[in-house]
Amino acid sequence: MTLRLAPLTTDGGAQITDVPFLYCQTCGHTVVAPEVEFDVTMYTHYCDTDGVKQASIYDVISKEKLQAIIAEYPLFEGPAHPIVTKEQIDHMLDVWNFAKQINDLEWIEEIKAALIKLHKVHSQSQLLQPQS
Repeated sequence: MTLRLAPLTTDGGAQITDVPFLYCQTCGHTVVAPEVEFDVTMYTHYCDTDGVKQASIYDVISKEKLQAIIAEYPLFEGPAHPIVTKEQIDHMLDVWNFAKQINDLEWIEEIKAALIKLHKVHSQSQLLQPQS
């Protein structure tokens, strides 16, 4: 297992940055590092119940503890995976509706192509979420 610090998007739409994930390069299985799994679970619950949309893992885990986890596992050297939120897709759909209202067919096609890309990235980003 290799380590990757990546954002975690909760069920409620909060995004927590720099969460330590363990990643199996063979099967693609991803889990939150066991040393902080309880802290991350509790923090995601807090963010969702209090309506927090952006947070940092450093709010609940000390820098020293995170550095100890980083020292314990090899870092993942693969490509970065962009994250697309549902809010970004919703915004693009709003833009599409406006383009339809003004009947700008060229713009509609551009938006359609962008939505297809956003959907692919969003689908792939779901693979980074912890699996239960």
